[in-house]
Amino acid sequence: MKWRDSLRRLEGAYSEGTLRAYRTDLEIFEAWCREVDQDVFPATPETVAAFVAYQATIVSVATLKRRLAAIRKVHLLLRLENPIDDEEVTLAMRRAKRAKCARPHQARGLTYELRNRLVAACADTFAGKRDRALIALGYDTLCRRSELVGLRTEDISPLERGAAQILIRRSKNDPYGHGRLGYISSQSLALLQEWLDNARIEQGVIFRRVRANRIGGDALHPYSVNRILKDAAAKAGLPTETIRELSGHSMRVGAAQDMIASGLGILPIMRAGGWRTMNVVARYVENTDLAAIMRDR
Repeated sequence: MKWRDSLRRLEGAYSEGTLRAYRTDLEIFEAWCREVDQDVFPATPETVAAFVAYQATIVSVATLKRRLAAIRKVHLLLRLENPIDDEEVTLAMRRAKRAKCARPHQARGLTYELRNRLVAACADTFAGKRDRALIALGYDTLCRRSELVGLRTEDISPLERGAAQILIRRSKNDPYGHGRLGYISSQSLALLQEWLDNARIEQGVIFRRVRANRIGGDALHPYSVNRILKDAAAKAGLPTETIRELSGHSMRVGAAQDMIASGLGILPIMRAGGWRTMNVVARYVENTDLAAIMRDR
């Protein structure tokens, strides 16, 4: 069965990131099936359950769920009987979840104080000006890294007192592109304008590659956000452990933590970050310094 051909039918209906993950997951499943001499498509429930048991020792439950979703999708595309909903697979997943009882890892929150340290550490170069603006906007808008590198100049609208708002066109939980509005403080807007003026960017994507002081036309890759944060943290002299815990999600986590610490309710925080469920926000803000909050009351 040519499962790669079947995946092409999903183009335009799913994000490129999802399709890329599906391809990787299916290649891993295919390689494992060949190693244990089992059919890939159609796969039996027993084969998939054994795959789950093997993968549970090396990957997270979230990754396992995504791999099962990829296997399910191709079976449906090929009009084959879906093995994923079989009780054998369900039990294998329950065993995997119970075996992985550790709390999920959360990125270090880039709170306002840390944000300012990273911004101040950025060099006064083209790349440094870009990085300052990226860190500031990432915090203000609570953007995921893929959303952040997709921001465009034409989506910025001025507000009162030197602030602005920006349309975040598409996000992980907004596949149809309804969009949401993000807030940009006057301080962050000044950093953004400095970058745009120096880079002579008048339209299109905001955050672009810089090589030898030459500005590219394409958007930064989402993975670049992690590198920019870690490089700025190293220049700011942050501890190695803190740098290791920073990721593209850190700005989003830190802003949410600051909001809850300031007394903002859960619903405004959900609106600011584009969250659909309270449970996700609650996990993001669980590391907020509650002791400090109680002292301030």
